[in-house]
Amino acid sequence: MEKLEAFLRFLSAAKTEIRYSSLPVESVLRKHGGEFSFFPLSAEDGPDGWGKAWSEAVKAGAGNEGFSRKDIELLEGFGAGFGASDTQGQIAHFSLYENLVSAALEEAKKERDGKSKLYRMLGVCGGAAAAILLC
Repeated sequence: MEKLEAFLRFLSAAKTEIRYSSLPVESVLRKHGGEFSFFPLSAEDGPDGWGKAWSEAVKAGAGNEGFSRKDIELLEGFGAGFGASDTQGQIAHFSLYENLVSAALEEAKKERDGKSKLYRMLGVCGGAAAAILLC
């Protein structure tokens, strides 16, 4: 969940950067992507260009960063459109992914809250069972 929040911060900062300075993909990632070790730093990382380099980097590193499979699919979709259009298209792309990541973050929070209640109850029941067995 923390990584989704960090990615949401990246989206916001990068969108602002693109809006006001029209930096290329590599520069945006270097400037705002420091929290993620899997962000490729150059579109020239692969022979097939930026989209392929992004997809390979996400598949190789995002799972180690704590992203779920759904989150990884979201990251791959983001990379497919990042840098693929003009400034207005990029701003719209970032806005779309801000909404998608916000929805995924809300879903993750609900799942965490539901599971935390379950684990608390398991702890209480386990403790009660142990007390009964020891008596």
